[in-house]
Amino acid sequence: MKRTQIYLDDELIKVLKIQSKLRNKKMSFLIREALAEKYLKKQNRVMLLKNAAGIWKNRRFDVEKHLRRLRKSKRLKEFYED
Repeated sequence: MKRTQIYLDDELIKVLKIQSKLRNKKMSFLIREALAEKYLKKQNRVMLLKNAAGIWKNRRFDVEKHLRRLRKSKRLKEFYED
């Protein structure tokens, strides 16, 4: 963890002090928590989507052939017949 300095307006300091007392947490923890929620979750979502997209990259799957095979199938007829 690295130390940094930030400037906050008086209203934000008041809110942080109140929340700090209510939650029994240090102001620095609340700031880190808020920053992580705002920025890290978004990065995690993007990373998960990129990783999930890579699952199919080495598979050979022809969407056109698959759709044609489904359309030729008699499965729907059988489903709707009594």
